[in-house]
Amino acid sequence: MLDITAAIKAPGTAIPFVHKEALEDTHILGEDVRFPEPATIKGVFRLVDEALVIKGRLSVTAHAHCARCLQPVAYKVSAPLDESFLRVNPRALAEEPEDPWEEKLVFSGSRVDLSSLAHTLALLELPIRFLCSQDCQGQQLPEDPQDQQPEDSLHEAHPFEALRQLYNKFQEE
Repeated sequence: MLDITAAIKAPGTAIPFVHKEALEDTHILGEDVRFPEPATIKGVFRLVDEALVIKGRLSVTAHAHCARCLQPVAYKVSAPLDESFLRVNPRALAEEPEDPWEEKLVFSGSRVDLSSLAHTLALLELPIRFLCSQDCQGQQLPEDPQDQQPEDSLHEAHPFEALRQLYNKFQEE
């Protein structure tokens, strides 16, 4: 939780801050992504009318595995942050019907929960595939002696060999 007491006491004033937020490990696009160290959010916040405006940058290191060779990969995430949280009365929020399609960033009191925002920003900055290096060739599998069979024996073992023979016979006629 980010303490915004200074902004409440001095509305409109830009207050610099550094905030640490632990991020949950997640499974995304078939990959387990871990965040062993907390994310750091560094920036400024200010209270403008009934909104808290936060501008800054989120940085964290995501740990996963290379998509080609399965070696561990540490990926540095750096995401810009420019969000507004609307101040609400907790009683009014409980009475208001919730719209599942509307995403609101809200706060009440002198603390703001940045956990879901930090997690979302980190996930949006992740690559589609983690690679240990751009030129990673992946794991080289040892050659299997069975793969070096003569081509004639491959035709005999193929499940559609009988169809190929019928097709060849039809072509000859």
